[in-house]
Amino acid sequence: MSSSMNGRLYPAVPMLMVAEGDRVKMRIVNRSLIDHPIHLHGHRVRVLSRNGVAATGSTWWTDTLNVAPGEVFEVGFTADNPGIWMDHCHNFKHGSEGMIMHLGYLGVTTPFTEARIPE
Repeated sequence: MSSSMNGRLYPAVPMLMVAEGDRVKMRIVNRSLIDHPIHLHGHRVRVLSRNGVAATGSTWWTDTLNVAPGEVFEVGFTADNPGIWMDHCHNFKHGSEGMIMHLGYLGVTTPFTEARIPE
């Protein structure tokens, strides 16, 4: 089975909903046996901790974070870029297999619908 987001594969991964101005804290855990470079569209995140150890020194800002097997990162960001944003594993094979979730802003909609492939 492919790697997943919160135990699910897209499109069954619920969208993370935020309001503009929210301060968001996310926990990223890799329970697989391979690295996952997690990419967050539309936002830069600040790394708060890695494996339970608080970040020290210069502030670590990124939009892609390589999460090795067993690693746990806590990151934070301010919801300051309204839209519907895709977050995914930057290993494109993993993304194509469903390792994708979306970050949506309350009140932001899209005229597009998800295309379904007939079975």
